[in-house]
Amino acid sequence: MQLFVKVVEEGSFSATARLLGVRPSSVSRQISHLEDELGTRLFHRTTRRQSLTEAGQIYYQHAMRIVKDIEEAKQSVSQLAATPKGHLHVTVETDFAAAFIAPILPEFFEKYPDVQIRFSMNTDNIDIVDNAIDLAIRFGHLDDSGLIARKIATSSSVICASPEYLARHGTPTHPSQLTEHNCLSFRTAPGKNYWKFQENQQILEIPISGNLNANNLTFLKELALTGQGIIMIPSWMVQAAIKDKQLTPLLGPFALMPSSTPISAVFANNRHLAPKVRAFVDFLSDKLKK
Repeated sequence: MQLFVKVVEEGSFSATARLLGVRPSSVSRQISHLEDELGTRLFHRTTRRQSLTEAGQIYYQHAMRIVKDIEEAKQSVSQLAATPKGHLHVTVETDFAAAFIAPILPEFFEKYPDVQIRFSMNTDNIDIVDNAIDLAIRFGHLDDSGLIARKIATSSSVICASPEYLARHGTPTHPSQLTEHNCLSFRTAPGKNYWKFQENQQILEIPISGNLNANNLTFLKELALTGQGIIMIPSWMVQAAIKDKQLTPLLGPFALMPSSTPISAVFANNRHLAPKVRAFVDFLSDKLKK
């Protein structure tokens, strides 16, 4: 079809052959195959010139539009491959999205104004293929699911409380003293709760208790800010609050166990990763390292 359009535009088989660097007989043979496929003649041929038949004129009008659409499609895809643009579907935990991603989104959109993001907030590992998700941000060690995962950072936790709470109840200087404090814990199931620390080569399992536990980190952070108790929380959730001295980090000499949790970007296929996905992952990775 493309060759047929080129013959019409160039005016002859020989001119098309010169343009393409092939023999005129090759062009004539391919046009003959096209006519056989269509079951009709497209050109009136003489020794000096060729002209379109009625069928050829009709076919040319359709073929010209199709060839143009193909070229425009190629150009659009090429532009899309070079510049981050289009709709990006991301699934991520609510706490991470609210505490870390939301504050940095204005900078991302200023840098990439042609990207539109749809966030699906979910604590479960939903199927990214069945749900047409471009990117999942996941915490912890991942099962071998056949998906492509790229570690973009590690998440470490911090023990902290508000200055008001510490002024009323004192500041613990050793993990064992946490048993005397109101510890607000992240819980998804009932039972005893322990915070683990490393002291020299020894692992300390400290039983903690308090008047409240919840399965939402943002909720626990807000309670700590109002002076309700001590929390253990990912450091990325409280960076700003610690910097503004709204929360005070505690027990710094004692390493929390586990020391860190990997944060991974997960996608279904890495062979032709869209620029919009790559740009967002690189942006997050850069911000998490700061």
